[in-house]
Amino acid sequence: MAKRASIGLDLGGTNFSVAWLDESGALRDTLTLETQSHRPASAIVADLASAIQTTAQKARQEGYTVVGSGIGVPAVIDPWAGLVLLPPNFAEGWHHYPLAATLTQATQIPTWLINDARSFTFAESRMGAGKGYRHLLGITLGTGVGGGLILNGQLYLGRWGTAGEFGHQVYDPHGPRCGCGGFGCIEVFASGPAIVAAAARHLRQGRTPLLREIIQGSLDDLSPKAVAQAAQAGEEECIEIYRRVGRALGIGISNVLSVLGLEAVVIGGGVAQAGNLLFEPIWQTLEQHQYMVREHLSTLQIKPAQLNEPGVMGAAVYAAEQYAAEQYAAEQYAAEQSQQIIQSANPRANTV
Repeated sequence: MAKRASIGLDLGGTNFSVAWLDESGALRDTLTLETQSHRPASAIVADLASAIQTTAQKARQEGYTVVGSGIGVPAVIDPWAGLVLLPPNFAEGWHHYPLAATLTQATQIPTWLINDARSFTFAESRMGAGKGYRHLLGITLGTGVGGGLILNGQLYLGRWGTAGEFGHQVYDPHGPRCGCGGFGCIEVFASGPAIVAAAARHLRQGRTPLLREIIQGSLDDLSPKAVAQAAQAGEEECIEIYRRVGRALGIGISNVLSVLGLEAVVIGGGVAQAGNLLFEPIWQTLEQHQYMVREHLSTLQIKPAQLNEPGVMGAAVYAAEQYAAEQYAAEQYAAEQSQQIIQSANPRANTV
């Protein structure tokens, strides 16, 4: 039997990464290129197609048959129609863009779309910190706050393919406006830009001398990582920033826990690198607010992500599983048709 490979591509507003997944579950020949998201959709898609073809050729040189490619997209998508619906951080021309069909035609490789946060969750559930858990919430903390759900061991997309949008739960209905158009979403309080904005206010008021020293007085160097460094060194204002982030995440996790019941939560992305600065207030918030399943809290696992390229890996694994599902469906259909032909040719076969 021929060795099978799938390709994963993680599309971001600044860069995109692509690699192929071998039969051992290892990503190979990872390639990262600039997206230049200000360009027309057609120009970006041409680059994606070229990168997929280059990656496929490398897999074929190793004796693999490429069965499909998965694209992790930072957007609201229709995963079944393969459409990009609402892409932030990209130029015009992406609304209802048929990305899956366009790439399939350009590369002659079957292509499937998956939201980037769902791709992260899928990868961690199959090969990372969430492996072995059947009921899992994945959370990504970076420029935005994303999420995904694994229920009964399967990626759960919901009626519209949008299930798992953890960051757009309402944390404070009177809070600031979110990029999604709503008010007071968790993303407004727990994203990287939210942390930087809170720290910048303290800097302007002269209340965080240690943080100012870490960034050498340059607001251009202000980042969640710098704020975490100051917090770990004991700067109370920076510690409180992460407490607020943890409280917002804790409320969101508590809500999901009450509705769905979870075994584990996996948290990844740049902001998650703050470690216990983040995880301790999450646990404190859960213990304070969660009563419906309080007796089960001791069994809940909240873990940092493990994988280096979860977006790429999740997209590749998703493509491989979609291909396998389609093959199985085709085989079942062929078997049913064959049985019907046999029964039509020999009607007495159904009689006793």
